[in-house]
Order: sequence, then structure tokens, then C-alpha cells
Amino acid sequence: MGRLKEIADETDAEMREYLDHLGWEQNPFAHPVTGDEYVLPSAEDIADVSSHLQNYTGPVLIHSRYSGVGKTTLLRLMLEELGDEYQPVHVGEHNVTPYELISIVADAVGVGKSSSTKLTEQKVRGASFDQDVLLGVDEFGLNDPDTLHVIQFLNDLEPFRVILTGMTSQWDAIGGLGSEGRAFQRRVSYQLELEPFDRTQTQELVQRRIARSDGKMPSEYDQVDIEPFSERVLDEVHTQSEGVPAVVTSSLSELIGLAAYRYVNDLGSEVTVDMASSIDYPEPKVE
Repeated sequence: MGRLKEIADETDAEMREYLDHLGWEQNPFAHPVTGDEYVLPSAEDIADVSSHLQNYTGPVLIHSRYSGVGKTTLLRLMLEELGDEYQPVHVGEHNVTPYELISIVADAVGVGKSSSTKLTEQKVRGASFDQDVLLGVDEFGLNDPDTLHVIQFLNDLEPFRVILTGMTSQWDAIGGLGSEGRAFQRRVSYQLELEPFDRTQTQELVQRRIARSDGKMPSEYDQVDIEPFSERVLDEVHTQSEGVPAVVTSSLSELIGLAAYRYVNDLGSEVTVDMASSIDYPEPKVE
């Protein structure tokens, strides 16, 4: 057995022993967030987004100054949960060309792409739809006026409703594309800017994640203990991560790994404030 494999196996064994001690099935913070683990923005924000989709007058924008606050997850949840009401189409490729964008949409709605952007647009325009289409364009990066044109084209078709996600800086940059970019910005009917979590939301994230590993439903999170963490540890993690969910979860996952090593070496089972202070936290803010 190679040395790297030995180290990996030892680390896995440490983690398994520690998780057994805690009564957890897995490290709660080492997997992508699921829908029922996701901490939603306020009910008012979600209601506003839903209202603007139902009474559609233009694209809905979900943006943030921070990476890792949950824009993509929120978009995926909306596409999934509104799938009975709309035909969901997700575009996750960054910086797609105009032809790639309309081709993805055409294939997703069963029309099929043609040999050019214009011909594919004509096929989509002439198609019949049994349901309205909810189009989610994730991390849009719309730095090409022709790509903006495709979004506007789809937005103007009666069956389409459009949700865009991206960084606030990307959204602001669209105005620099000239009159067409500024016109596109004016077409957006509603903007939801996601902010980092407050301390209460950070604790909800932790409890929702632990609930599943502890054999409970994430909806029962308020019945879940936060051990092996303490309130002071969560205070430290929240402060150091600036409340950005992706940084919170990656940091907690690292702390569980450190705690597993300490546990198997008889150094204690809790996650301490000193441990939470000593790890490196990624810089979450993107200007």
C-alpha cells in the first residue's frame, strides 16, 4: 500500500470513529447543500420573487456582492419546486455565446437548435408550449450585447419567464455596454440582493446540517443540539466567515476533521474556540 493511500485510510478511520462517537452518519458539512438544508432568505423576499414571476413584466435578478451566499442553490430550488407550474430550464454554463444560449434553451424545450442564432430563435418563436417556461440563467456573465439580445428575445416571448443570478459587479458592468446594456437593466422587474447570514441564520444552517446526520429531518432543526460546537465556537466561525454560508460550511467541515484527529488521540472530543480561531478562512467578498 502506498504512503498516500495509508494516510487517506487513516484519516477516514479517524473520521468514522469520531462520527460514531457523535452518533452521526456522515460529516454534515462535507456535502453540497440539499433543498431542505438550505436556509432561505426571508419569507417576504421569496413571496416577492414568486409574485413577480406570476405577474411577469420582466426578468427577476438574484445577485450579491459575495460569492457563496446561495444564489445558485436558490435558483435550483425555485426551478425544482415550481416544476409543476412551469417547464424549468437551467443554463449553468458561464459566459455562454448567444448561439450556445439559445441552443441550450431550444434543446431543453424540445424544439432543437438550428445552424445559427437567428434560425434557432425562429424555431423557438414558432413553437407551441403546453406550459410556461421558467428559464434560470445562473452566473450570467452577460458581457456581450448579442447575448443580452437573446435574453431579451426570450423575455419577450409570452411563455417565458426569466430568472438571472450573478455577482453584483457583473450586473453593474452591464450598464457599461452602452444604451443596450442600460435598457436591459431597466427591463428587470425585480432584484433580490442576497446578503451574508446573521448569527441566527448561521446557527440554523448548522442545526439543519446536523439534523440529517443525526437521523432527523432538517425541518426539525430547532430540536437539534449543536454539539460538538459551542455557542462561542459558532460566534467565532460566524465572525471569521463574515456570515457567508459556503465559508461557514467549509470551515465547519475542516473543524470536524481536526476534532476527529484530537478524539482518536485522546485530546478531547469538542471543537474549541482556539481551533476555530486557528484555521484559515477564505476571503468571501468579491468587489
